[in-house]
Amino acid sequence: MNNYNSLTNLIKTLQDPIRLKIIEILESQFERREYLPVTREGSNGFCPMDILKILKEDGFTITNTKLSYHLKELKENNIVSLAREGKRYFYVLNKEGFQVLLSWLNSIHVYL
Repeated sequence: MNNYNSLTNLIKTLQDPIRLKIIEILESQFERREYLPVTREGSNGFCPMDILKILKEDGFTITNTKLSYHLKELKENNIVSLAREGKRYFYVLNKEGFQVLLSWLNSIHVYL
C-alpha cells in the first residue's frame, strides 16, 4: 500500500506544467545558470533565482512564493534534493525519485 501512496503522490506532483518545466531545467539547461555552485554536491544544481529567471524567460508567470511551493512539492516527493553552499541553496534533480514510477510501469509491462 505504501508504494501506491508514493506512486500517486508522485503522479500528482508531476501533473503540474510548472513542475515539469522545473524538472526539464534541472536536467538539461546548465548553460542558462548565472549562479554557479562551487562544491561537487551542488555542481548540477540550480539556484532558485536562476530557476525563476528561466521560467519567466520561457513564458511562465510565477512569483518567488509560488516557485518555493513548487520546489517544496518536488523535494517532498524526492524528485529534487538540496545542496547548501554558504547562504545559497542549489536544487539538484534526483533521478532516483522516479524509481517508484518506473518500477510500477515495469510491473504492468509498459516498455519504454
